[in-house]
Amino acid sequence: MTRGKAIIRKARVDDYSRCLPLLTSLYHGDIGADFKNTFEGFITGDSGIVLLAQFQGQVVGVLIGSWQMDIDWEAKTARIDAIIVDKKKRRAGIGKQLAHSFITQAEGQKCKAVKSRVNRKNEGAQKFHKNLGFLRADTYEYVLDFS
Repeated sequence: MTRGKAIIRKARVDDYSRCLPLLTSLYHGDIGADFKNTFEGFITGDSGIVLLAQFQGQVVGVLIGSWQMDIDWEAKTARIDAIIVDKKKRRAGIGKQLAHSFITQAEGQKCKAVKSRVNRKNEGAQKFHKNLGFLRADTYEYVLDFS
């Protein structure tokens, strides 16, 4: 696949089934009963977005992002909640296209920064973010799970 040929667009609710194979891969099959409703909430709500990368009519990449007020930044910040590109299409610039499109959306939302969480063991994702200009934060994330 040549660089720059993917079409990036906002997802619609009816794109869920087309995105599910990539999202299932990203979450290693751990898709819960509320996943579809949450996905749709990103599309229909006013604090998130789902972006698709399409190539020859096929969904080859998905980015799910959101924005909210952030006390540390004293402004609104954006966050890449999930990003995945089909294994066969990686290294073709699709992830970069998705990220840049999201950054443009975040700027339009008047966000002061874009954050992204990366698994500490995922060196490829760390390199991807570094190449985009992201800096590694000196913070830890803690979770209190109510499920």
